[in-house]
Amino acid sequence: MSINVKNGTPLHGSSLCGSCTHAHIQKGYRVSEEAVFCRMNYPMHAVPFPVRECTDYVDKNRQDLNAMERIALIVNSVAGKRVAGFVSGNGSRSEHEIEIELESL
Repeated sequence: MSINVKNGTPLHGSSLCGSCTHAHIQKGYRVSEEAVFCRMNYPMHAVPFPVRECTDYVDKNRQDLNAMERIALIVNSVAGKRVAGFVSGNGSRSEHEIEIELESL
């Protein structure tokens, strides 16, 4: 008889500190040579185990609002003289042709 537990505690996985803004990670040449420090509080403290959840986690791959405002491209919209949409054709065209005018930038 086997017992399956859904959403149980994972036995292994990568540490959350690897993608955290507050992490200071030192890696050596061997896999066992790695030191992780958390800079969230002063003084920074060593993290002796892989972290699964953290209340002060900030993803370093995701930018905050201030960073997005600094890199944002400001686009000024200029009112066009022409209106977008369908226009009625003149008498020289066949009844199956439709002319479409696009708003010029």
